[in-house]
Amino acid sequence: MTRIKLANIILFVTGLALTVIGFVLLTVDETNAPPPNATAQGLPETREQILAAGAKLVSQHNCNFCHRTELPASHPPRDNCQLCHQKAGRVENLAPPLEHVAERRSTSWIRRYLRYPYAIRTNSADRMPDFSLSDFDIEVLVGYLGELGAERIAKLPGWRPQREATPDAARMAAADELFHAKLCGTCHSLGSHIVKPEYGLGGQAKVVPVIFAPPLDRSFARVRPEWLAAAIREPGHWLPWSGMTQVSMTEAEARELAWFLMNQPTHEPVSSTEVMSILRGRCNGCHYGPDEKASPATNPLGGAGWLATWSRNPRELDLWTIEGVMRGAKDDLGNLRPSVVPYAENSPLLMHLKGHKQPSMPFGGDPLPAEEIEKIERWILSGAPVPTQQGGITVNPPIEMGD
Repeated sequence: MTRIKLANIILFVTGLALTVIGFVLLTVDETNAPPPNATAQGLPETREQILAAGAKLVSQHNCNFCHRTELPASHPPRDNCQLCHQKAGRVENLAPPLEHVAERRSTSWIRRYLRYPYAIRTNSADRMPDFSLSDFDIEVLVGYLGELGAERIAKLPGWRPQREATPDAARMAAADELFHAKLCGTCHSLGSHIVKPEYGLGGQAKVVPVIFAPPLDRSFARVRPEWLAAAIREPGHWLPWSGMTQVSMTEAEARELAWFLMNQPTHEPVSSTEVMSILRGRCNGCHYGPDEKASPATNPLGGAGWLATWSRNPRELDLWTIEGVMRGAKDDLGNLRPSVVPYAENSPLLMHLKGHKQPSMPFGGDPLPAEEIEKIERWILSGAPVPTQQGGITVNPPIEMGD
């Protein structure tokens, strides 16, 4: 047997030590280190800290390559992605300026969109990519956008259109006539009225705003109600980047259109009983809570989707009961986040089931059959109706509109 030389041993030990040091350095993320003078969760507290931490993340993720922080009077050559992607005749930026985001979106909507981005404009391929932001970074950015928009948020009108359980049919019909009389349907799709862009021989859109105008079917679930009427009447002030046409309109007409959009019909409701039958059959291997009387086939402390099985903290997501489904799961900061958001196209449960967000669910298994996913989606987009009472406690969550 060949004798192991001392030099070889030294080289081996040195290499092993360097490997360990390298691994430690790789796993330390200084960009997520809590800032000084912060809360127990490490989040910045003061306006100055929030703006500084947010600006750092904006720079780190190059958000300004799409989002502008100023509104040029004309469209000079840009020093970012817009230099190439700006289409001839396009009157708006690729994405709204960051200081205008929070005035029209609720905090809960922004938080969910940062975690689960999705395409809002059906006629445009533009959408925000998924940066896989940490829960910490998302909270920083939510606070940052709120601070950027604080001054304009304070100036939003106090009037808020309400979503009604049974809106008056005659009023809805009159508002629909007003919608088309004010030419809103020229660019925006709504219900059975679908608007598609038309292109000329040179490949240019005949009506450019059609590409960028979002459908309005579920706009009530995306925008602050108090922002709606103001933006409809004065788009130049509340949507200065968009190029939305200024239409002669009284305040009463703007409010009626805002009420009309807030009360748009949704999908035919699916019973929560049907949905729970699917979830219990497909998700019961992981997503159940503690049970002292659990059978030998289950863990009395809870399933893998309840415990800290593959994450740093327990998720505590129970999909065995309707209360658990509506309660949601905990994030890495220990905050509860909804798994189901009524009317939301990017409701977390739906995004994971459809494979639009990792980990795709069921974890490590085949996707649910298309018809089962479609049934869950219809349930969510119809408002995720559930029985008013389950075991003596109310489980129907508030609609996320402006809260």
